[in-house]
Amino acid sequence: MNRTLGKKIAFGFAISSLVGMAASLLIFIYFLREEGINDPLTASALATIIFFASCAIVLYFMSQPPRYELLPWNESEK
Repeated sequence: MNRTLGKKIAFGFAISSLVGMAASLLIFIYFLREEGINDPLTASALATIIFFASCAIVLYFMSQPPRYELLPWNESEK
């Protein structure tokens, strides 16, 4: 089965979340080298990485095509 339009949009947002996570990772590495682990900006960058990663995971699983076709609730089973 193919993805519907909404699932394609969710997959696009999952990819964009991965891009945001990569950018946050670069910022985290920069702050880690310049300011150290005890700086609030370093901790915020780490929290941003975790946020984008969790969004990407959830959106990826939401964008999966259905495994089987759902019948309408009022259709009789055969």
